[in-house]
Amino acid sequence: MLAALAFSALIAAAAPVRHPGQPIRIDLHENPLVATYVVPDDEARHPAVIVLGGMEGGVPGGGLTLQGYATLSLAYFGTAPLPQAVEEIPVETVTRALDWLSRRADVDPTRIGIAGASKGAELALIAAARDARIKSVAVISPSAYVWFAPTYDNRSDHSSWTANNASLPFVPADRGALANFQRAYESGGTYALRQIYDASLASASPASVAGATIPVERIAGPILCVAGDDDREWDSTGACKAIAQRRHAAHLDGRDQVATEPDAGHMLELGGRPSPDVVSAGRMKLQLGGNAPANARAAADAWTRTLTFFARTL
Repeated sequence: MLAALAFSALIAAAAPVRHPGQPIRIDLHENPLVATYVVPDDEARHPAVIVLGGMEGGVPGGGLTLQGYATLSLAYFGTAPLPQAVEEIPVETVTRALDWLSRRADVDPTRIGIAGASKGAELALIAAARDARIKSVAVISPSAYVWFAPTYDNRSDHSSWTANNASLPFVPADRGALANFQRAYESGGTYALRQIYDASLASASPASVAGATIPVERIAGPILCVAGDDDREWDSTGACKAIAQRRHAAHLDGRDQVATEPDAGHMLELGGRPSPDVVSAGRMKLQLGGNAPANARAAADAWTRTLTFFARTL
């Protein structure tokens, strides 16, 4: 009863914004939900998509709009009152978003999907493996594993995620690779974070890797997996292959799709916006991979594939 009253109050507190001929927009800033909700201004019940961004933090894309869908662009860190880093973030952030969507009269609760890019793809897969209400999953530049919290310092022996107030098993950071990163940072050099992830996976025990592997075979609905073959953030192409292999072994891949974008790097955002090949991070530069034409083409193609995939699966 208290939970129902809390959600009723949350919905009532979120004032919809209407403009003639435009979708309804609701900005949620109620702990623990920080999100932007956009839905067509009509009387229908719509399929819904939860959108998760990457390490840019906050509400992804300022609130993406998917034509014909109810879209909830969900923050999980990087804006108050949420944590400022991806360190032990509750997976229940997505659970509460699903609860909120399922209570709305303009959402068809039997047709809810989730889309995530980069770190948000990791969260999307974890959430879908834990909650059967997610019927369709699209991930761009994903991981196949739960990773250490990406603080890239001596505190990195924490999980990125928790569930039921307990840390999820994770691949720990390789200390030598972290030391190399710190030296590159101090010298103002250029660095590819994939060096840390590849070294960490190679140095982790088989038991650690097995425990950190996201159980994608528990996801009942179809998965779209898109990666650039020059991703220098982490091995997202290898992740898509690993996900496909686990799904195939479980005989669940009948409607799955895998796409590799040639010469493209790490795609950070959804919505068809291209990622740069290098970004500044304090005094250093981080290589994301690819080149400008390939990244632009890949971002547009990944978003088109995502929209087509949801049209077929939701």
